[in-house]
Amino acid sequence: MTSTSTTKDKSSITSVQATATHCVMAIQPGIKLQFKDVSKLFVIGQKSVDALLDVNLAVKSGQFVSIIGESGCGKTTLLRIAAGLIPATTGDVLMDSTPVIRPRREIGFVFQQPVLLEWRTVMENILLPAEIYKFNVKEYRNKAAKLLAMMGLSGFENHYSVQLSGGMQQRVAIARALILEPSVLLMDEPFGALDAITREQMNNELLKIWSISGTTALFVTHDIAEAVYLSDRVVVLSSRPGRIQRIFEIELPRPRTPEHRFADRFTHYCREMKHAMMG
Repeated sequence: MTSTSTTKDKSSITSVQATATHCVMAIQPGIKLQFKDVSKLFVIGQKSVDALLDVNLAVKSGQFVSIIGESGCGKTTLLRIAAGLIPATTGDVLMDSTPVIRPRREIGFVFQQPVLLEWRTVMENILLPAEIYKFNVKEYRNKAAKLLAMMGLSGFENHYSVQLSGGMQQRVAIARALILEPSVLLMDEPFGALDAITREQMNNELLKIWSISGTTALFVTHDIAEAVYLSDRVVVLSSRPGRIQRIFEIELPRPRTPEHRFADRFTHYCREMKHAMMG
């Protein structure tokens, strides 16, 4: 696959507030999510911190794209801007040609921690987005049951989060993010707290879910090997303020299997990404 980039035009940078006045903006065919000159400045008291600077990135529909970089380089900030959870200081994020300025049901988000409500059952946690959007919850129960089956969690519908392992809790969180059938799935280091074996198992489960759902995935991780294993493309951010340092096209066959981790090309990608992060 080929990377897509947008041409920088400083004169066209507008604030998020200004984008709200535009219903549709130009976007390239086949592109699901596009970042155009996205920058983020945090002001804390008398101090200001540049988190991101002039990020330009286009994600094709159905692609799996990972973002890696050292701690504090703006990976999570970029994901939260894409989700409409926080505004960019300058620049735009477009989804299907429309600026993202607030959370949308078409965008699912999986946080670093499962963030399950401990007083609700597994089924009730998964159905929470349907309740928030005031949909008919009964109509979504069958979808929730199918997602649980896909996650290998059939029979755990009435369990509470305290009764589940960390990996099982994260599967519930992914099911919750998918219940409204989003076309874009954003994931912020969802497996970072898991042990190595469970993490590898979750990588394989995630690839199955992604291939079945057909969503466009944007995945943040610190783990280079994880990024290579999951992705069609890997974006390396520089140290703060985060800029795109390099984009790697991952030319490994799908479906991916654990054996791919031992391939020479896999090792080559990991080595090159490590050098890019240090450069």
